[in-house]
Amino acid sequence: MAIVKMNKFSLLSFYNKRSSLLDILQNFNYVHFNDLKLEENESYLKEVENSVALKSLEDRQDKLKYAVETVKKYSKEESPNELKRLDIENVYRDSENFDFDLIYDKLIKLVKEREGLVDKKQANDSKIDDLFPWKDINLDINDLYNSTRVLVETGSISSQFYDDLRKELVEKHLEKSLVYRLSEKDKVSYIVGISSLDEKEEFKEILREFGFTRIRVKASGPVGDELEKLKADSYKYKNDITKLEEEIAGFFKYMDDFYLYESFLENERKKEASAEYFLKTESMDVIEGFVPADMVDAFKEDLTSVLGEEFMLDIRKADLDDPDVPIILENNSIVEPFESVVETYALPKYNEIDPSLLVAIFYTIFTGFMIGDLGYGLLGVIGTVAMLKMKDLTKSSEKMVKLFFAISLSACFFGILFGSVFGGIIEVPFGWVDTQKDVYTLIGMSFAIGTVALMVSVGMTIIINLKNNRPLDAVYDSLFTYMFLGGIGYYVYSKSKIGLYVMAAGMVGILLFSGRDAKTIGGRLGSGFYNVYGLTSWIGDFVSFLRLMALVLSGGFVAYAVNVIVKMVGGAGIVGILGGILIFVIFQIFNMFLSYLSAYVHGLRLIYVEMFNKFYEGGGIKFREMLEDTKKIIINKRRK
Repeated sequence: MAIVKMNKFSLLSFYNKRSSLLDILQNFNYVHFNDLKLEENESYLKEVENSVALKSLEDRQDKLKYAVETVKKYSKEESPNELKRLDIENVYRDSENFDFDLIYDKLIKLVKEREGLVDKKQANDSKIDDLFPWKDINLDINDLYNSTRVLVETGSISSQFYDDLRKELVEKHLEKSLVYRLSEKDKVSYIVGISSLDEKEEFKEILREFGFTRIRVKASGPVGDELEKLKADSYKYKNDITKLEEEIAGFFKYMDDFYLYESFLENERKKEASAEYFLKTESMDVIEGFVPADMVDAFKEDLTSVLGEEFMLDIRKADLDDPDVPIILENNSIVEPFESVVETYALPKYNEIDPSLLVAIFYTIFTGFMIGDLGYGLLGVIGTVAMLKMKDLTKSSEKMVKLFFAISLSACFFGILFGSVFGGIIEVPFGWVDTQKDVYTLIGMSFAIGTVALMVSVGMTIIINLKNNRPLDAVYDSLFTYMFLGGIGYYVYSKSKIGLYVMAAGMVGILLFSGRDAKTIGGRLGSGFYNVYGLTSWIGDFVSFLRLMALVLSGGFVAYAVNVIVKMVGGAGIVGILGGILIFVIFQIFNMFLSYLSAYVHGLRLIYVEMFNKFYEGGGIKFREMLEDTKKIIINKRRK
């Protein structure tokens, strides 16, 4: 378990070499720039602004994102699943040969043409909807509207009033007026009304009384003929739209190039953004940051290769207590997956230690204990191994899969210890602890694991204090706590008064020295009393580890209940057997999911709350690498 040692550097170089410098440093990758800010008395310095270049790159990223989403929308092909691992030089070289602007312009032209046709088709379909109620009018409707002999009205009324309207015309003796229903939809009647000129005013008044809504039928001839023409136009629009969509889908052949160009733009943006961490004079760039100590020689060689002798470099070991030192965690392949657990909480500060190994040991024990089933563990092992072998994963995804592989192996171990395979559906010749009977044994195991975890956590403060050359703090912050807890434990075990004496000595030490930073005796004692009172929280810490027992019991009882149901159903012939198999598969997989989820979450809780609270502060800054992986392109890096 290790935090990579860092060296801090200050660099002066000519601003006209900035572009070349950023190129070589991006290829180097492992350089973290401090964000330098102007002080009031530094009028000779200015901040570097790169907003124009960054805005241009971000605009191109937006265009690329739109292009990818548009092509995916219309293409039936699946995006390539494999990841490409390339050097940054290859990404830049191949991207320079890719004319994105030309392809984007062609794509946008097709998209706009399609949108235009869609608008026309929608307008055309709207006309069809408007004319459809009048499809039975076989005359030129305009001839009727323009008639000098009769009044012709077209419109709609509520269907419930149609018959009453006709009766009203009869009762009012409008013998030269009539209405006719051409169609009906959603309880609305579309009607034609015809009246002689001498009755038209009274006819209009009656129509108004019955809620008539005038609709002007827009057709240049018989409505049926107009509808056929409009339908033909819509059919043509639809075919043309389909052809354009097929052309757009044809741009899928550029998808690999799009993903490569995405990597280029993201890394170019990151490189240009790095310059904004600098300060500048009229001719020089002022740069400050950190590099890994074991890469200093390579860093100097790269600077010399691009700047020659025209630079000034001051480089020295990073101060342990400098809060700006960025953090890189470096562990072996077994511990590395557990770095994500640490990072989710907080990276360690530079003067702390990397707790990844500790997390790997205890998190694996916690989660395996809580799952505690060989069947679930084997399924987890098979699933994670299959994913690692069959699927190309990003670094973060690979870490997560390996984390669950470790959890599954631990579940197998505890499943063997508990003799549990899918909740006991299979009789096995092993198993030393029966989770359905040996409850007190499980309680003892939970307390034992918790005791070891908490004692190791306190011990970590000793290591941290010794690492930072604070031996007295190791005594005050840890040894007295050990004396207090150890004294209690020894007294409970042996009933010897020696245990009480050791416990009392520990309490006195905590009382006198835990508040040593206070400036007054009263403040020191007050802080000491508070910390002595705080020792009662250890009861809750120990009890919290009973969740290990609780979760393995809950998962085991659910699995056992499923098995009982399966055996009951299985006795009902072939249908019962098939039903039992279905119930077993569905509910055992569901219980496995819940067991893994609960173990994952509660395991984190034990690590973060019970263990980290004893020794780990966190708050470190993540090292900003110059290279960025994207969805489909992984950039090869020197270090790993």
